[in-house]
Amino acid sequence: MRSSKLIPLSFIFLFILSLAAIQSCKKGNTARPIRIKGEDAIILNTGDIAADGCGWQIKIADSTYSPKSLGDQFKVDSLKVRIDYHKLKTRFYCSQIANNPGNGIPEIQIDGIVAR
Repeated sequence: MRSSKLIPLSFIFLFILSLAAIQSCKKGNTARPIRIKGEDAIILNTGDIAADGCGWQIKIADSTYSPKSLGDQFKVDSLKVRIDYHKLKTRFYCSQIANNPGNGIPEIQIDGIVAR
């Protein structure tokens, strides 16, 4: 009789332990951003932010991004580059998109860049 009570208790214990493990994974989910290597891109000067522009942007394929930092040597309009980067969760807002604040320009962190 005693062993019959142990089986259900062990299943309950394993169930609770499994739930705790799942919850801890959700809380500690700090996934690393995916690093994208060797993409061809074009540097664009969309105008000075103080004069209602959006500053320096980077066009990669059909998407435009705002770099968190861009070295002065790469601040050349229409410069073709090869870039390693990762996308950030943040967005850049400027006056050109002020009428639609929900959009913003996705930001990237440059990990490596060379002129082509």
